[in-house]
Amino acid sequence: MGGLSGMTSERPKVSVLFPSRSWHFAVLVVILLTGFAVRLYDLTDPPLDYASSRQLRSAIIARGIYYQIAPDVPAWQREVAARQRGSQEMLEPELLENITALTYLVVGGEYLWIARIYSSLFWTLGGLVLYSLLRFLGFGDGAVIGLLYYLFDPFALLAGRTFQPDPLMTAAIICAWLSFLKWGKYHTTPWAWAAGLSAGAAILIKSTAFFFIFFGIAAVLLTGRRFRDLVKDGQVWLIGILAALPALLYHVYGFFISGELRGQLSGRLFNPALWDQTDFYLGWLNTTGKVLGHEIILVLSLLGLALVRNKIARTYLWGTWLGFVVYGFAVSYYVTTHSYYLLPTIPLAAVGLGASGEWLVDRLGKPRLLWLARAGVGAALLLGVATGYYLYGREDFRHEPAYYQKVASFVTPDDSVIALSQDYGFRLAYFGWINVQPWQGFDKLTPEGYDLSSPEGYSKAFTAAMEEFDYFIITRMKDFRQDDLLSEELDNHYTLFKEGGGYRIYDLGERWE
Repeated sequence: MGGLSGMTSERPKVSVLFPSRSWHFAVLVVILLTGFAVRLYDLTDPPLDYASSRQLRSAIIARGIYYQIAPDVPAWQREVAARQRGSQEMLEPELLENITALTYLVVGGEYLWIARIYSSLFWTLGGLVLYSLLRFLGFGDGAVIGLLYYLFDPFALLAGRTFQPDPLMTAAIICAWLSFLKWGKYHTTPWAWAAGLSAGAAILIKSTAFFFIFFGIAAVLLTGRRFRDLVKDGQVWLIGILAALPALLYHVYGFFISGELRGQLSGRLFNPALWDQTDFYLGWLNTTGKVLGHEIILVLSLLGLALVRNKIARTYLWGTWLGFVVYGFAVSYYVTTHSYYLLPTIPLAAVGLGASGEWLVDRLGKPRLLWLARAGVGAALLLGVATGYYLYGREDFRHEPAYYQKVASFVTPDDSVIALSQDYGFRLAYFGWINVQPWQGFDKLTPEGYDLSSPEGYSKAFTAAMEEFDYFIITRMKDFRQDDLLSEELDNHYTLFKEGGGYRIYDLGERWE
């Protein structure tokens, strides 16, 4: 059976900037190696520069896995690591955490920066696939321009090396895009397997990938083939089953067997309360602009889609942007507050920018202007490297582990600790090797039947909730001083056990009136 109607790959244009194949290949290699190498700068700095709570969560899980399989480790560390890992709620499959933990085992120690190398590698390999996609769409210099943007967009430099599943998910999404479009042209079983497996891997890694894959596929299939033919096409069924089955099995297990995923839908999906608020749309646009570099990038990338000559590919890309719109309504809160949720928009924008860049280079293609365009590519590469050095070097967090180790040294791993501390207590837990209950979740700690609306009711609820803890650690002093009820309870009814620069520790063993 033939491919999709209108689905033909364009013959890649000869590069105007680098017409020699060897030069074009050399430029590609230099860009990819530079994009990977710049992400290794300041490698050993603790991962507190961006999404620190999310990264430390993955670090705690990887530690828990490693200390369960590592030989000759202290029993108390094995126990603490297991308890810390067990305290983390179930989200996505722990793929990157397992890979990192196994690497810890191979190299013989827990080196947190290993995860940065993996994420940087995944992001760079995603760039190689993105380049192949742009070439498949017929672009020459546009493929280079799109790759430059993908690798050196400031947000991609920051978030593309983080210890969380999003860089790997984004790379898998790009693989799914290319594989499906290849299947659309050739309609062969191997490409159907490739499209299904890459889509299934992306959605399994993080289920939000669904929005950046499904809508593009649906747009192409529903506009390029009759529905009756689609139903009869075994390869369509193969792609669908491979794409859906891994994540479906994982979520069936998490929802109906273990029950650990049931809390993930609360307040995260389909929150219509935000949809009629202007601030929601402005926040969404603002977050998108920060991720892409500027709102003008969004405009240029959308305009560039009109320059994609292949009709089916253009439909696929528009469908994927539609998926992004649906995605924004589906996870309304996160598209305005958690910028890494928009990470897949970077390669999506890179395709449109590549098309726009190709058009611009064609206009500058006169020999006397070529030097200007080539200089622009070199300048973009140097600017990307400089941006990476600035982003990675602007803050130094190497002092943080010692600080939290000192604070945690005043208690023992066996003590029950509640804390008002940075990153929901993750810094204190990870660097200090203690189990921490974050104070931010106080409402969940309150026994039933207590009224928090009055000072008396708050005091009674606080007393009851603190009975299961030995110490209350404060490292967020500003928040502590602004919480009058909390500060009055601790200062007036409990002993200040230790105090130092930026921290307080209260002994909860005895309440006095």
